[in-house]
Amino acid sequence: MRTTNFIWKFSILSVAPEKTKFKWYLQILGNRSGLPLLWLHGFMGAGEDWEALVAEHFSEYCNILVDLPGHGCSIIFDESSYSSILDNLKEQLTVMGIAAFIPIGYSMGGRIALHLQQRFPQSIPALIGLSMAPGLKTDQERQQRRQADTELMNKLDQHGFTAFLEEWYKMPLFQSIYKNEKLLTTLMSARSSNDPDQLRKSIDLFGNGALPSLWQALQNMDIPILLINGSKDSKYCNINQEMFDLLPQARQQIIQDGDHAFHLEKSMDTALAIRHFLREINKGV
Repeated sequence: MRTTNFIWKFSILSVAPEKTKFKWYLQILGNRSGLPLLWLHGFMGAGEDWEALVAEHFSEYCNILVDLPGHGCSIIFDESSYSSILDNLKEQLTVMGIAAFIPIGYSMGGRIALHLQQRFPQSIPALIGLSMAPGLKTDQERQQRRQADTELMNKLDQHGFTAFLEEWYKMPLFQSIYKNEKLLTTLMSARSSNDPDQLRKSIDLFGNGALPSLWQALQNMDIPILLINGSKDSKYCNINQEMFDLLPQARQQIIQDGDHAFHLEKSMDTALAIRHFLREINKGV
């Protein structure tokens, strides 16, 4: 059978039932008839973060690359709830003829993938999380995180993107990236294209302190779930080990010498881990 590869880029402006508008920007790369994979980037990223990885390693799949609301070209026009925005995404995928899909989410995108699974369990037969966590466990932790996120976004407003990103990538989670001058320059340029006001709206809706915790729900997520971590990211390795112990069908894969954003530097290792998991759960794919 001949495989047709293509790139389809478009944006959707829709009105939710409560008359709140949001604009999703989507790309579909690869084989439109293939198994749908929904790629969800992290904070300050964009769907294009996945383009090179997908083009080289996943061309036989139907790859749906989204800009998360408040990122890239996906604009939050008015205040809304995270649930209505997730509902809107699912509605648009259904209109496109995509009834079921496997989310692949990094960091914030992984957290959103878990909430999608909870909201639409019949549509998500499996899930892949890169440096993913199910949220903060207590109300106090979430309140503290919301305050920290407010202060974080205030720094961006006060100092601008260049100084903000310099500090951001100096964090221990991103030490490998900070030492990679070429990658750091590319990321700082791409991240600077975001709108600070839109990022603030996004973190208010989808931040770690905003979304409810899913720790109590993990034991009921009885689908294959792959947890991938970088070996240098001890914080998320520990979180994912705790998740592994709770999830009925979890697998955990460690990418050697990777940190929190390991997929940006260890693309081959990341692709091999994901492809192995997909073959395992979809024999013959």
